[in-house]
Amino acid sequence: MAEFVVRYWVEVLFGIIISGMGVFGKILYNQHLKNKAVAEGVQALLRNGIVETYNKWSERGYCPIYARENAQRMYIPYHALGGNDIATDLIEDLKQLPTEPPHKRKEGDADG
Repeated sequence: MAEFVVRYWVEVLFGIIISGMGVFGKILYNQHLKNKAVAEGVQALLRNGIVETYNKWSERGYCPIYARENAQRMYIPYHALGGNDIATDLIEDLKQLPTEPPHKRKEGDADG
């Protein structure tokens, strides 16, 4: 028995190593798929937040500074995750909106 082990130890050792590498590769691949799914889910949630923010404030005709900053903070990781479609245009449109509601701007203009 000892002679058999000594004679074939290299083959057994390489067999164990190759099997371990296969299992390790499968684990890494599954983890990659999970990470990709999480990243795509986060990207979708961020995009949804940007679209909702745009819809809310563009309908009102203004976008307060806090809402604009919040949208920009959503856009940065959204863009880093590969998003770069219509959300870019929405952020730019939000930046062009006034920061105060129209009735406050008119009152402020009348006082000045």
